[in-house]
Amino acid sequence: MGYYFVKDGNPMEICNYQTEVSTNGDQVLFSSKLIFLKTNKLWKEHIVLDKNTLKPISRKSERDTRTFNINFSNINTGDYFDIATYPLLLCALPLNTGYKATIPVIDYDSPNKDKIQNVNITDVKSNIYNSELTGEHQVWKVSVNEESTGNIYDYFIDKTSRKIYKITVSSKGNNLMLVDKETDFNPFKNKFDKEATLKMLTKGNSVISGEAFAKDDRSGRDDSKIRIDVLNINKKQFAPKGTKVVLLPYTEYFKEWMELNKKQRKIKGAAPIPLSEDAKSCVLTTEIYNDKGNFEFTNLMEGDFFVFISFGYTDTFSRREITGTSDIYVNGQYAGTQLNTDIFDYAQTGDANFQKIVTIKSNGDTVKIKLKRW
Repeated sequence: MGYYFVKDGNPMEICNYQTEVSTNGDQVLFSSKLIFLKTNKLWKEHIVLDKNTLKPISRKSERDTRTFNINFSNINTGDYFDIATYPLLLCALPLNTGYKATIPVIDYDSPNKDKIQNVNITDVKSNIYNSELTGEHQVWKVSVNEESTGNIYDYFIDKTSRKIYKITVSSKGNNLMLVDKETDFNPFKNKFDKEATLKMLTKGNSVISGEAFAKDDRSGRDDSKIRIDVLNINKKQFAPKGTKVVLLPYTEYFKEWMELNKKQRKIKGAAPIPLSEDAKSCVLTTEIYNDKGNFEFTNLMEGDFFVFISFGYTDTFSRREITGTSDIYVNGQYAGTQLNTDIFDYAQTGDANFQKIVTIKSNGDTVKIKLKRW
């Protein structure tokens, strides 16, 4: 989870909070690291819990200001949980609207003489969490106060999976927030082969050369009765010099990535699925190098490639329009009506987004393409 300090509604990441939960026989092992950004500070916890009850057995805690190692059986035989792991218990409770509960916890850092105090669930309400990766989730917003710290928490827990997506904290006048970065999210079925993919891009003798332009036909785009004629129909609008052109190998992995993002766009609130860092390193870019929308990719091997470009343009054109009519008379007799026309200049902006699958059949081939819109 990212750990953020929130000021005036603006979050600033200060830490990275990592947890790992596993089982060993009749025990649950809970390990966590709080890694402070831009410093060497690291807080570590290792807690052993009873698998059936989640009650603490032992805890080793290391910080820059103190270290302790506890065997809980030597402290108290009462009914309590560890303050660092009670969120696991929150996820296991029969949460429902208006649910309330009191959870006794031991807080060894508490300045109070009695280390065992309560965590109170004060309210539970339905809410929605929007993930940039996985979209909208129905969650329980579980409001909690800790007696030993005075902190007030809101836990946003998925109603189905019981995953904690977000935690907001009010602590001594400060607002903090933890957000699950969903690093475990991996929708891909195909495994990415970096070595083979890089070989397609760097070990060949083939070339893809191209031209990118938009081409508007305004004769069919305006039903205005006052327009008589468009004077420069179908003028090419070339991609500007310096525009980026992108190429990626059209492998099964990249095909799946495109298909996943196609589905992702249908999920409310979901952001595009990112590529892995290895996959990003296998995406080539080049630039339009002249005023005619030309570009080139070199050193390619045989295979399929996906090429795309996006650019904006301004289309200028002129057209003759009717500005009025004049009645014609000959020897005082009405002979008809004449149309009065004039020529007007216009400019219209547009966006061009083109893509093409290109096949290189043999190593050494040069394939010429056009990325265009008619």
